[in-house]
Amino acid sequence: MLHKNSSEESPATEGEQRAVSTQVDVEPTNPSALPGDDSRRGASWDLVQGPKNYVSLVSAQVAAALLSFGSVWLATHYLGADGYGGIVALIAASQLVLLLGVNWTSISLARFGCEEFIETGRIATTFWTRLAILIPNVLLVFALVPLWLPILSKLLHLPPNFLWLVLGLFLSNAFWVHLQQALQGAKLMRLQGWLLTFERVLIFAAICFLSFSGRISVFTVACVYFIGPLGASIAALFKLRKLIWPVASVDFPLLKRMLRFSLPIIPTAFVGFLSTNYLDALFILHFLSQVKLGIYAVTYQLVGLAQQLPLLAGYLVMPLFVTFQTGKQENRTLRFMKEVLPLLTLLWTLGCVLMAAAGWYLLPLVFGAKFSESGPLLWPLMAATTLAGPILMGYSPIATSTSSTYITMIGVSLGSLANLLLNFLLIPRFGLLGCAWATTAAYGINAIVVFLLVHRRILPGHTWTLQAMLPIVLGALYASMTGRNLGALGISLIVAALIGLAHRKSIVTGVKTLNEYKRFAIDPVSAAAN
Repeated sequence: MLHKNSSEESPATEGEQRAVSTQVDVEPTNPSALPGDDSRRGASWDLVQGPKNYVSLVSAQVAAALLSFGSVWLATHYLGADGYGGIVALIAASQLVLLLGVNWTSISLARFGCEEFIETGRIATTFWTRLAILIPNVLLVFALVPLWLPILSKLLHLPPNFLWLVLGLFLSNAFWVHLQQALQGAKLMRLQGWLLTFERVLIFAAICFLSFSGRISVFTVACVYFIGPLGASIAALFKLRKLIWPVASVDFPLLKRMLRFSLPIIPTAFVGFLSTNYLDALFILHFLSQVKLGIYAVTYQLVGLAQQLPLLAGYLVMPLFVTFQTGKQENRTLRFMKEVLPLLTLLWTLGCVLMAAAGWYLLPLVFGAKFSESGPLLWPLMAATTLAGPILMGYSPIATSTSSTYITMIGVSLGSLANLLLNFLLIPRFGLLGCAWATTAAYGINAIVVFLLVHRRILPGHTWTLQAMLPIVLGALYASMTGRNLGALGISLIVAALIGLAHRKSIVTGVKTLNEYKRFAIDPVSAAAN
């Protein structure tokens, strides 16, 4: 729990507090316990390396995005929207089992692994303790195949001979997620990003081979999506070997902490499924067709790739918040949330507005006239991505770092129920556009609930973060009602300018805070001395 401190006082006191807190950040957490070259364990490493880490992650994500679009283009070119929809259905089946069956404890590995890494320089205890939870979960999923497989096969129209492929996709991704969380806990974010790119390289290369050899089919392409996570997992395991070997015994007090941390995520995992594109896939197949699912999946992939930008920022922020908390520097977290995050949210909103306007023309140009329906879908889906931005960049990391996972549970639960109800009401009447707006409503409710709870339970006061996302919501409403892309762009930019003008003092403060950080990141020693 964070409390108000002297940084809330007069400008002179605030300036003194900033200087002190900046100097504190230069020193690593518990320096007496650190080996000489293990700077990753201190908060100063997160701050100094933050820009380089983020640029590296974004670069890796851009490369992965290009490879993903290449894979999708080849699949849709040779198999058509209907064939690609079948691949999406297979992947959705494995991801649903992963989401509902085993992922509920995955984030605890990053949370407590980071804490262990800061204190000891290893993550072995957390890694093997979480694995002791994962393995029984996986075995339970396999034992319950007769219960869940018929349901998914009926809902997603899966052929009966695809059982082992679904299980293989599930198993490879379950272990890959475990290793990704371990990499985050050890603050190896750059390595994680490039391993995700390596996964996409394997997938794209295999699909190219299948396409040019004439062996491409729904089954063979689906098999490729099993190979990618498997290859990335082998590489990650090799890189982590010094941090997790020798095998550590299960730490039962830690296991209890991880389970207590993860318990609110169990209902979140089940209810949260109701706000995912996998639920959208079920509704689209039921009310529309597999061709429509293919169109929606391609559009959603662009949106999902854009959402990686705040998600990657959250990957960096969560370990930083844990480091601040371990080093008793919670005031730094408070300053980020109140001074920096609203400004970043407004900039993120403007970026999403431009991506929605450009994507209106780009998707049909790249994927063909049959994807002309994708343009109008982008505005509400990019609005949903905008609403997810501050949650991923700040609110979710602070809830995780303070073990307040119940906040995520409440927000996801309410948003998911809204998505379920609105899919029923909107898809039969408005088609894919109704599905997109159901998703936007779910993200909006989740954002509002998490915002209110975090400021009530963890952070004092409120910010204008929610207002910063209003421009694209209004623009998306205009685009959906009129079908005019440029008009929606104009409305969004005008509203953004008005909001920026209303909060100009806060924006100036945010820019000054970022400038302080910039000086620290470039020259931490001289910045601390000043």
